Amino acid sequence: MVSPLHPPRPRSPATGGPLRRAAIPLLAIAFMVASAVAVLLFDTSKTDLDVFFWPSAEIAVHGHPLLVYTLRAGPYPNANGPVSLLPLGVVVAVINALGWQDGMRLRDALTVGVFAVFSLLMAREAVLAIEAGRGRRARGAAASGDGHGRLTRRLLIAAVFLLAPPLWVALVGFGHIEEPLELWLILLGVRLLGHGRTVWAGICLGLAVMTKSVSAVCLIPLLAALLFDRRLRSAAALAGAAVLTAAVVIAPFLLANRSGVVYSLVTYRGELPVVGGSLWVAFLGSGWDAFVRHSDAVLFAGAALVLSVAALAWRPRGGLSTPRVYGLLAVAAACVPMLAKTSWPYYLLDPYVFAAIWWMGRPARVLDWRLAVPLLLAGGDIVLAAVEPTLPLPIGTGAVVGIAASTGMALAVALLFGLPGAAPRDAAAIPDSAVP
Repeated sequence: MVSPLHPPRPRSPATGGPLRRAAIPLLAIAFMVASAVAVLLFDTSKTDLDVFFWPSAEIAVHGHPLLVYTLRAGPYPNANGPVSLLPLGVVVAVINALGWQDGMRLRDALTVGVFAVFSLLMAREAVLAIEAGRGRRARGAAASGDGHGRLTRRLLIAAVFLLAPPLWVALVGFGHIEEPLELWLILLGVRLLGHGRTVWAGICLGLAVMTKSVSAVCLIPLLAALLFDRRLRSAAALAGAAVLTAAVVIAPFLLANRSGVVYSLVTYRGELPVVGGSLWVAFLGSGWDAFVRHSDAVLFAGAALVLSVAALAWRPRGGLSTPRVYGLLAVAAACVPMLAKTSWPYYLLDPYVFAAIWWMGRPARVLDWRLAVPLLLAGGDIVLAAVEPTLPLPIGTGAVVGIAASTGMALAVALLFGLPGAAPRDAAAIPDSAVP
């Protein structure tokens, strides 16, 4: 059984000449070049790419791939899983062979340009999710429309993701090259889940967690939705495959350097101070301070669970349609910047991508109130990026900025909480056959 989340695409007559057929590859290359040029135009030295990702990959390339978690930059380790270090290691090896490793801006530009491939893959999955969510209307238009119109529609949708400020802030401003890779894996996992390939979906989600640790919150709404729909076997298969995949990936690193891995991926967070970007700055010195310092992950994961269950219980009709699934993912992802003790601008990329799919992936008008959610997230990302160089702010100013930032995220969650279900004619996005 194939889910309407990603139905078979209709065949249409071949249209267009060589130039039109070459448009997408040419635009993809142009995007990769633009990503690299953006790094050269702006002084992006000493981003997290330089401080954490590149040195970790250097350790691996120089013969110690299982010791990448020995890296420290003050109290800060490389706090993400090792999956992104595999393609990065290839880039590092090539740049080292060319003798360009000491030119920081050049190597950063080449790295971001190469990793733009994952942004393109992420955008492709987003386009497929939106087309599937729009149902018969989009499929009919694709079947009856000319090739130029279909290409134009897809490029406009992709532009919502590829030109979004949160993506450029994350990649160029902060060097977080792992985020598009992580998002691509999550979107691919959701698509596979929609096709009933639960184990493969779990593998993708497990790899996403091993790319960016905090993406584990995305498993919460998916499992909650399956359990709420009484698909216990599907939920068990999804969770089991994700956990087993993550365990297989991290096991060699644990065996080689247990203390470094545990500190980098688990315990270091409790030793970091509350810096800014969320409401917790207003509670510095109070009884909440110590609790939040050591337990902010419990707070945002718990909030993601509570809000996912509440949304599913509040609107029980409509099945697990495309907009509902991505709305739930956006809510869960938004809990991280809303409740993390320090909220960095790149935290907003995940909720932005999910919210944009939720906004456009409905069989209805695109220009409606739902556009406010991705606009709010994009605007908040720009503001946080402008404030970040001044962190930590003075207590009074920092409290105002932090409360405003968390309030903005809470507003986005409130708007997402509508989570309009599918129309009665739309079947469930995650079918009953979603069991291996």
